[in-house]
Amino acid sequence: MNLYDEGLIISLRKFSDSASLMKVLTKNHGIYSGLIRLSKKNGNMGVNVPGNLININWRARLSEHLGFFNSELIKSRSSIYLNSSTNLEVLNSICALLDIFPEREECKEIYELANELFNNLDNIFVWSILYIKFELLFIEKMGYGLDLDTCAVNGSNKNLSWVSPKSGRAVSEEGAVGWEERLLRLPNFFKKIDSTISKEDIIDGLKLTEYFLNKRVYSQQAKNLSSSRMRLVEHLKNNLIKN
Repeated sequence: MNLYDEGLIISLRKFSDSASLMKVLTKNHGIYSGLIRLSKKNGNMGVNVPGNLININWRARLSEHLGFFNSELIKSRSSIYLNSSTNLEVLNSICALLDIFPEREECKEIYELANELFNNLDNIFVWSILYIKFELLFIEKMGYGLDLDTCAVNGSNKNLSWVSPKSGRAVSEEGAVGWEERLLRLPNFFKKIDSTISKEDIIDGLKLTEYFLNKRVYSQQAKNLSSSRMRLVEHLKNNLIKN
């Protein structure tokens, strides 16, 4: 079996003295794992680095086998991560999520959003919003999507400002009266694309996705959120400028 695609390298781990185990988020075929031979003669030592965008050929005798990769660099992002500890935390946080995503499940939206995020690491407000949207999409693709279109209390689609931690559904200002302390804040940019985005919106968005990642995703995996994400949140709290 031969598979050709482009992909984003998620992880690279030592397998033997002559090969590494690589995991790639492909554009059209989901996540694939395979062995990549280590050889300076092949010129692949700086190609197969997490975060890099590559063309891949995955081949195996049978589809259920581990298989082998051949790779060709499309876009190197190594310098972006090596020159910024924050960018490295973003990469590690995204890759930690993708590491628990089921292999060979279609996830083109995740692939496209991840690349958009990595292409905007020079703007803290842009990438922080994309990061939150990535986590929200990840939760959805893991089968635990939130319903943020109408109020869980009165069915209205207006003034949606809260989310129920129990149901994962939006709640309007009117429906939340008296219950605000038990609800999670719904950031403005979840509702309006052109809304003015504040530091508080981004922090609220991170709190929202963190809650449902823990409750609906990581609790099923018997795992915890990555330490990279924790450091990333602290960085945003300390470095975002209030609007």
